[in-house]
Amino acid sequence: EVEARRKDGSTFPCMLGISEVENGGSTQYVGFIRDVTIQKSLLLAQAEREASDSLLYNILPEHIANRLKEDPSHIADLYSNTTILFADIVGFTDRTSMMSPHDVVVMLNDVFSRFDYLVDIYELNKVKTIGDCYMVTSIPSDELEHDGCARVCRFALDMFKAVRAFNNTGPRHGQINFRIGIATGQVVAGVVGTKRFLFDMWGDAVNVAARMEQSGLAGQIQVSKEVVEKAGSEFTFELRGTLNIKGKGPMEVFILKSAQEPAARHSEIDRRKSSSSRALRACSMIDNFRD
Repeated sequence: EVEARRKDGSTFPCMLGISEVENGGSTQYVGFIRDVTIQKSLLLAQAEREASDSLLYNILPEHIANRLKEDPSHIADLYSNTTILFADIVGFTDRTSMMSPHDVVVMLNDVFSRFDYLVDIYELNKVKTIGDCYMVTSIPSDELEHDGCARVCRFALDMFKAVRAFNNTGPRHGQINFRIGIATGQVVAGVVGTKRFLFDMWGDAVNVAARMEQSGLAGQIQVSKEVVEKAGSEFTFELRGTLNIKGKGPMEVFILKSAQEPAARHSEIDRRKSSSSRALRACSMIDNFRD
């Protein structure tokens, strides 16, 4: 592909070719030029659509993103079986009061990027981060298999492995620790607003998950009784006792201790691509076309 110039001085992309032709016993060579402006514009438009889709899928669960593309109107659904996790850095306010804003962002980016990697592995839904709080849920869809509670529990256990890996790097401002809370139940989920889309959730189960984290212990995963009942026999829980939970009253709470290793743990990790990687590749395609 080369750039050609028209008589009026404007330029356009074109393809040059040459063919060998036999004519009356002699060999002749015929050259041709083909304007590829339209084809290149179509490829560029396709790459931009793919980049837009990748960014949308990076923000929203895939089935919600597809619905939003087809109908950008109000999306709100009731799901009866969704598992919610909140994670919070212990002593974050005191720690960051002695850190520069840059160092705070670098620390959070490092830790949360490790969590994001696990979200892709377990095919969960990262809802949002608020300061040092990280919120994740199972994929809220009645069309998907109902093993979301087990996925979230395994994700929580691996979060602490990720935190230990971070601490082993010798972070400049010292090691960190987390409290994690999990609950499961009915939620209302939807996309709010028209700018910076956020697939958020509301409901009693969300509030209970937040209370599980807030009343939890450093370095522990505190869960509600419903999580113990739905997670399955492959997990080991320890009864912590009965706590007076704000807005709920006395509740039995448990500590998630461990999980049995499944026979084919992470068997499909290699085929899973992170959404951010897809977006970067699509953006790279656009840059190549523009060059």
